Amino acid sequence: MPMPHAVPLSPAGRPVRLLAACTGALLVAGLAAAPAAAADSVAYDFESPSQKLPFMAINGFGRVLVGPAPGGRSGQAARVNIPNDGRSFKSELVIKGLDAGSHRFSFANYLPGDWQERDLDTIVAQWFSTQDDGGGIKPVVALSVHGANWQLKVHWMRGGEIQEAVIPLGAARLGHWNRWTFDIAWSSAGKPGSISVARDGATVGSHQGANNYHRGEPPHFRIGAYRPNWRPEKGPSKRVGASEAVLFIDDIAITSTTAGSPADVRTAPPGGASASESGAPSPSPTPTVSPSAASSSPQAGVALGGGDTSPGSTTRAERTDETAHGSTSRIGVVGGAVGAAAVLAGGAFVLLRRRNATGSTGSSHRRART
Repeated sequence: MPMPHAVPLSPAGRPVRLLAACTGALLVAGLAAAPAAAADSVAYDFESPSQKLPFMAINGFGRVLVGPAPGGRSGQAARVNIPNDGRSFKSELVIKGLDAGSHRFSFANYLPGDWQERDLDTIVAQWFSTQDDGGGIKPVVALSVHGANWQLKVHWMRGGEIQEAVIPLGAARLGHWNRWTFDIAWSSAGKPGSISVARDGATVGSHQGANNYHRGEPPHFRIGAYRPNWRPEKGPSKRVGASEAVLFIDDIAITSTTAGSPADVRTAPPGGASASESGAPSPSPTPTVSPSAASSSPQAGVALGGGDTSPGSTTRAERTDETAHGSTSRIGVVGGAVGAAAVLAGGAFVLLRRRNATGSTGSSHRRART
């Protein structure tokens, strides 16, 4: 039986083949690129009323509101509060979908002048690794204000037991906007990690060695306010005489980086410290420039509380947001690919019409000559 042979396309058919190939290639490229674009490069400046905010993890009756920034700062900021009502203990923005590589986290925060100093932790930013069993466990890294000072806690696992390093980061100034930069390279079971912390452009602390549990999901980022000693199961004693926790956050930016980037920050002021398992010198981060803030109308960004869950547990809303957070970016990438394909399709269609028109004119002339 003779084998079928390929029939060459006519000149008029070539644009159709080009159109199909370009459209398919662009759609595949857009779909493949979407997760990477959504996962590791995000920013929130709270200036645009149309900007979709991250998922809000709130236990009790706390709030996250967007409004005018305090302390002489222009534009908008997010106001976070936890009332002392016997139930509330957490109001945080949650950013998931990050990989286990190296990242730069930068943000600004502000403790108002009437902030109450207490000898208990108020965690204002934490990196949390949800475990395979969904159980509660300490955050792998946590920035907190304790008494009148900033401190960083780093946790890792050794022999089935959680290890902890406490790194002092200097005095907490009230009524002052702090600009924080965290350069974090997550450790793995066979590779040490690193953390370098800068405040207002100067290195204030670092950690070398293990910096997560090497199990479960890669650490995700939470920012806002969390008072673990206010959890209802801890009882009322830690709440006696305490006022509500109120602070402000702004200019959150997360970017994927390469570990060991060149240093370009000032020497740490007195009070800076480092903790190291290996004793190796700590890399210094490059200062991040705060995005400029433009005035706009206040943004409606209110969230009221959900159920009391441990910081490690994942609520149904959080599980939904874990995939929804990157949806906007994925839609944008895919939309761009589809748009480009449409442009090529239009061009191919015009070319096809012109070829057909030219062919028709030539046929008419041949018939006239005959």
